[in-house]
Amino acid sequence: MKLVEAEAEGPIEGEDAVVTPPRPPHRRVSVSFLFTLTVLVGTVVAIYVVFPARHNVLLTEAMESHREADPKWDLVTPTPAELRAWAIGVAGKDVPLPAETAKILAARQLTILDRRAAIIRLAVDADEITYVVQRAKGMAPEHSDRTDGDLHAVSWRTGKFTIVAVGPVATSQRWVASVSTKK
Repeated sequence: MKLVEAEAEGPIEGEDAVVTPPRPPHRRVSVSFLFTLTVLVGTVVAIYVVFPARHNVLLTEAMESHREADPKWDLVTPTPAELRAWAIGVAGKDVPLPAETAKILAARQLTILDRRAAIIRLAVDADEITYVVQRAKGMAPEHSDRTDGDLHAVSWRTGKFTIVAVGPVATSQRWVASVSTKK
């Protein structure tokens, strides 16, 4: 059996047709494999470039909120009952809040990753602490912490919620112990 190249120019009058042997089967497979591998690698790289990693976004937002110079608060010096009612409206039923003995300074709502979060500013001794609580979605880490300059942030899971507390690094052991709601 003789094969004729489709793209090749035809024979000039009087010449015989140029016949080429068929491509070996292993070459066809390797070209198909390389093409598939190229498309797969390109897709994975595109996903990582277009959709950046979102680990600890809540922790990062809490630190930024703590540093914010003059935030607009929804509630200023609320009572424990007012805070609980407001937090249920923002984050949902059974929302874990700081102990009722904590001095609550203010609270506001923020949207992080298309979900509402409750941001509460409280006082522990002389330190101002930012307490953020949001309903967890997906696979949130059980615990993480970060120190950034003079701030220390701690994140943990309690039931269906992720909680972040941010405060001064110098007194972090004291305020973390007082705001932690781990069970």
